[in-house]
Amino acid sequence: MRRPLAFLVPLLLLAPTAQARQVRAIQPLTLIAGQPVRVTGMDLEFTGQMLAEMVESDAKAARKRAEDGLPALDPTSYPAGPPDGARYATMPFKQMFPLVMRDVTRDWKLDSGTPIFLRVTIDRLHTADAAMAIIIGASWDILQGNVDVIDAANGASLGSFRVEVQNSHGGWAGMLIRGGGIREELAEEFSLEVSRYIAGRKKKG
Repeated sequence: MRRPLAFLVPLLLLAPTAQARQVRAIQPLTLIAGQPVRVTGMDLEFTGQMLAEMVESDAKAARKRAEDGLPALDPTSYPAGPPDGARYATMPFKQMFPLVMRDVTRDWKLDSGTPIFLRVTIDRLHTADAAMAIIIGASWDILQGNVDVIDAANGASLGSFRVEVQNSHGGWAGMLIRGGGIREELAEEFSLEVSRYIAGRKKKG
């Protein structure tokens, strides 16, 4: 049921603003700012902690996939085809994330120019806990990892950086307006930070 705007206004005032997304250089990029690049693909790896954190979210995605009557996915392959964000919530993280990254980098026009390859290592995924948000006043949605940029032509390193997406939610009101699809939103924000940093600009070209 849709709630009236008058009800949402006080909730918005009670909810803290999302934490600023962050990118920190590890090895500065040798790409020239604004240099056209083409993301040819990516490797996705996880730390041991991340593998444990994915269990619950992947189980939830599998249940949603079954409820939607969709066929089971081959866990060793990546789905292909045109963007279909409605189905991303039914995929394991390791299959959903590359598709979101593909969609965002293409949207940022990182599809022509110097060919580059991304090696992404995710080390933390955490979704906000309603009880903690109420008890201590805040809880966080977090996605963090390192990105290595590789020259797709010769395998040389072009730089590396760390992405930390952290959005806070305060109390019951903050959790209420937070909504669903958190994994996919975190993946999109992470991909946006990657695109901004590689493109050397804050807005799409």
